[in-house]
Amino acid sequence: MSSRRTRWQAAAALTILAIGTALTFWSVRTHGFVNWDDPDLLIDNTSLRQPATALTRWAFTTRHMGHYQPISWLAFAAVAGDPSSPSRVHTFALALHVTNAMLLCWLIAQILERGDANPSRWWAALAAAALFAIHPLRVEPVAWAAALPYLLSATGLLIAVIGWVNWTRTGRASMRWWSVGLFAVSQLSRVTAPLFPFALLVFSPVLPGAIARSWRSWVRAATPFAVVALPLAVLEASAREPESIADIGVGPRLAWAVMHPVYYLWRTVAPGTLNPLEALPRVAVADWPTAVLALFWAVTIFAITIRLSSLRVAIGVWGTYGLLLAPFVGLVPSGLQVAADRYTYLAAMVLSAAVGFLLGRVRRPWPFRVAVTLTGAAALVAAQSARRQLPIWHDSVSLWSRAVTLDGDNDVALYNLALAEIDTGRSEPAIEHLTRLVALVPDHALGRKRLDALVADRDLRAAEASAAAGRLQEAISAFDRVIAVDPTRTRARRGRGMAALQSGNLDRAAGDLMTAVREGEEDPAVIGALGYALMATGRGAEAVPLLTRAAERHPADVGLANNLARLLVTVEPTSLRQPTHALELAARANDLSGGRDPRVLDTLALALSATGHRKEAADALEAAVAFARESGDAAMADELQRRRSAIR
Repeated sequence: MSSRRTRWQAAAALTILAIGTALTFWSVRTHGFVNWDDPDLLIDNTSLRQPATALTRWAFTTRHMGHYQPISWLAFAAVAGDPSSPSRVHTFALALHVTNAMLLCWLIAQILERGDANPSRWWAALAAAALFAIHPLRVEPVAWAAALPYLLSATGLLIAVIGWVNWTRTGRASMRWWSVGLFAVSQLSRVTAPLFPFALLVFSPVLPGAIARSWRSWVRAATPFAVVALPLAVLEASAREPESIADIGVGPRLAWAVMHPVYYLWRTVAPGTLNPLEALPRVAVADWPTAVLALFWAVTIFAITIRLSSLRVAIGVWGTYGLLLAPFVGLVPSGLQVAADRYTYLAAMVLSAAVGFLLGRVRRPWPFRVAVTLTGAAALVAAQSARRQLPIWHDSVSLWSRAVTLDGDNDVALYNLALAEIDTGRSEPAIEHLTRLVALVPDHALGRKRLDALVADRDLRAAEASAAAGRLQEAISAFDRVIAVDPTRTRARRGRGMAALQSGNLDRAAGDLMTAVREGEEDPAVIGALGYALMATGRGAEAVPLLTRAAERHPADVGLANNLARLLVTVEPTSLRQPTHALELAARANDLSGGRDPRVLDTLALALSATGHRKEAADALEAAVAFARESGDAAMADELQRRRSAIR
């Protein structure tokens, strides 16, 4: 077949794959950030907004978020914007994934290339790469902004492998060094393949068309990769905080190491209901029966591969798969996850390449077409599953609601779901989730603190509503509950003090209002109420300086001026009285109130009487009586009339 037809089929295969992958994940562009690493990584990370020189220095020296990933930090800074835009980040992630899918397709076609340059290999490569590209296990790394370094690392690694495969067939040294450089770029994006040099030794000898070399030659060729991988792996390890042996023993770690490769393979074949977060168990126990079963299936699958191909191919495929997956199988657990979809990103490419290799072995046209068609159909089924998974990652509430639905005892999901509900202003669901959390994990300090705060907020709202409705004792009881949880709540102190004042409990009112004022309460009405409570409980000497300072800060407040004026003509001992100043304050309060407030007029009458202006005092009381009757307050009018009669 002509090279022209080969090029046409290559272009068609890559275009179909790119369009199909983009369409499958297209909705991710409208997703927001989630409250799982995204805030620390992007939203609140001011280091990403430094000038270029400072940013570069920071990126290559920081261990922020427990990873060494300088190129990814630079990519985040370039893409996210200020403030960070989820649309930009998700669009970039989608572009990277589409690129990786096309590179994988190119790599598989390169592996399948034979001397006759058979163009049919591109259809096999398309079907195999599609199994990887549009599989639901790809949803997490594509839809989660914090997982973008996995995609960026894979881009460099794929190009490195393409260069390496070219070197194995041609011996061109430039291709090998190009591969080493791209491997370094890959691991500077995220150390995802620290054992890649060993993988080279496993799969290179079985590559179709590879030049025969001795083991020493292969080792020498892979050594530069090890020189790159080792220091970066050390930097990555130093950035992490792995669980101690005391927290997670050797038994569970070994059991996970046996189970997880088979577990991830099972998730690939039957993704079903993927849990967005599989948390580390609170008490890790070695599940040896499951581990033994997993080992049985691993041996069976290995034997089937030998039967379908050869021992060398079986070692090449499953050895590479295991080496790429080894850092994530649980031997050195860190963070809060025991398993995650993003960990399969590189290893899944090996599986797709193996499928492509099997398809390429079908030489007869019709069986080949049937095999490719069935593989493509399986990819389309996977794509539908991926599309159903995508909305789970749209926002934090959707993400954690799904995790809690699948595992109601997931304490990490419960806590983050509660935080997401709080961020959306839904406190009642958050209280429900936190209540379940502290029942599961009684010593969850952060959860308990959040729950107490939310319950206190709810009680505070209820207390204020009761006080506004005049149900004072009910309000005081609710304020009591708030203060019992958080004695520093100034708003609760203030509310209880005002309710106590209205209910006649002056001593309690004075205590609460004084505490509120000491903690920074500056509401003139509260300070005025405190002054009244102090006067009524015989603590006028404390009330005078309090109200004097408040009146100076709020000269236009009628209540403060009126209360201070009244205090300055009635306070005990009499040495504290200031009739002249009281008259000035009362006159100002009367002007501010428009001269129609009977209480202010009553205070003005007291000040006038205290300064010897008895006739003016009687006139003020006469006006006060009239305004009180006009407002319908007969009791006040009668009391003011009695005082007027006493002056006369």
